[in-house]
Amino acid sequence: MRKPDVAYVNGKVYTVDPNFSVATAFCLSDDRFVAVGTDEEIRALCTPETRVVDLHGQVVLPGLIDSHLHINNTGAMKLELNVVAKQRREIVDMVAQAYQTIRPGEWIVGRGWLNDEWPDSSFPTKEELDAVAPDVPVYLKRACGHAAWVNSKAFEAVGVTDATPDPVGGEYLRKPDGTLLGVVTDQAQDPFNKAIPPYNKEQLQKIVLLAQESFFAAGLTTVHDAGTAEEWIQAWEELYQRRELKLRIYASMRVIGRPSYEELLHGSMEYFKKGLRIGMYGNRLTARAYKISGDGSLGARSAWMLDDYDDRPGHKGNGKWTDEQLYNVLYQARRAGFQIWYHAIGDAANRQCLNTYERLLRELPDPDARLRIEHAQIIAPEDIPRFKKLGVIPTHQTVFLRTDKKVADTRLGPQRIKGAYAWRTLIDQGNVVPNGTDSPVESYNPFLSMYCAVTRMDERGQPEGGWYPQEAMTREEALRSYTVWGAYAGFEEHLKGSIEAGKLADFVVIDRDYLACPAEEIKDIQVLQTVVGGETVYQRG
Repeated sequence: MRKPDVAYVNGKVYTVDPNFSVATAFCLSDDRFVAVGTDEEIRALCTPETRVVDLHGQVVLPGLIDSHLHINNTGAMKLELNVVAKQRREIVDMVAQAYQTIRPGEWIVGRGWLNDEWPDSSFPTKEELDAVAPDVPVYLKRACGHAAWVNSKAFEAVGVTDATPDPVGGEYLRKPDGTLLGVVTDQAQDPFNKAIPPYNKEQLQKIVLLAQESFFAAGLTTVHDAGTAEEWIQAWEELYQRRELKLRIYASMRVIGRPSYEELLHGSMEYFKKGLRIGMYGNRLTARAYKISGDGSLGARSAWMLDDYDDRPGHKGNGKWTDEQLYNVLYQARRAGFQIWYHAIGDAANRQCLNTYERLLRELPDPDARLRIEHAQIIAPEDIPRFKKLGVIPTHQTVFLRTDKKVADTRLGPQRIKGAYAWRTLIDQGNVVPNGTDSPVESYNPFLSMYCAVTRMDERGQPEGGWYPQEAMTREEALRSYTVWGAYAGFEEHLKGSIEAGKLADFVVIDRDYLACPAEEIKDIQVLQTVVGGETVYQRG
């Protein structure tokens, strides 16, 4: 046993080990936990050189893992127009202000609007933006990222007109007279994504450091990046080499934007040729996953359904790939050894993915593939048992409940809702259910997400008693979803996810007892200290 450099005593330590043990003390050597136990046991291991920290009864959790978010988009929210929680008129006013300082050749870009939160929840129009930015292209992503609000100049910049047909897997929403409304969904966003100038390396580095600062303050020590480009990895590597970037990142490589099938296949093959990169920079950067999206979002009505939306007859959403296209790409990913992440919101997308995974596992057997479905949000009830049977990991974002509950019943109807947000059902049949936030789609605050998992209510305590409360997680399960289950989803359960001897010394100190405080207080938990590999990376002032 290594001699401890630091010992933490007089705490309440939720280890999240297999027995969910509670300790009072632990000690570290370099970047690893050395031992966990009682104050007496840990003090007995200390040498005169060991620094002893008194926790004064504070609660300690393992370093938290967000199993699905977007690092670049989260950091960029501090550089672009942040229109989260803004009303329609407020957003137009923000665009008008940005218009005053825009430089020639630039776009006004932002993210975060959510029409479901507006008194008039109808989709916005291009004319509202044209009135304040008539000759500058404007592109504002909806909170979900699967729709964007654009102005006439943006349509002009990419050559989209009233006569332009919808692409496969996307829509240019239209007014009753057939003219462009000003909202584009999923694959219809592709021309705009290609036209907007990309961030350079220095901007990418600034963005990830801004994101890191926010994540550490929230208690996140590892994040699973849900769609990473190679140029981002290269920008991050310089920061790791300079020891400025300390966040642990599990990256899923993705062809950025809304690619055609040909673009998808070509770009993906470049990743597959480069191969896996595991445990770089002291277990801080791993790129062993590959992500592909199969549909859109429920809020944008672009999630792909087996049957029509209840509130839009004749419309099933947007499936992106044929079965054979999907199989062809994912077969190459598996041959190259990549873990697959598949974005599936609707029941049709989930079924297509499960069918493809079943075929892949039959042709390329692997008892520990840990294939993932990101969101797994609306599942046909008969498909739910297939997750356990195939060993597929359903990665959920429990915080989605706070906004999706406002539209889900209307969109899905009373029968289909039974297979939606089915956390309890999945856990009870033996699935590991990692948790995340999809930030910046929702707040990256893990305690808000755990609160939603446990209460099935939004932060205002609505609906009273919870929305379909029979699908709630227990507090222990919600904490596992942010620790050991997240570690498992990244093949890293031997390294992190619990406070145990030999694992990386990642932990957080919080201001109240997560397991004992009133349920309504879980969302209000504040992080006092965040430690990554034995180094304090955040200390609350």
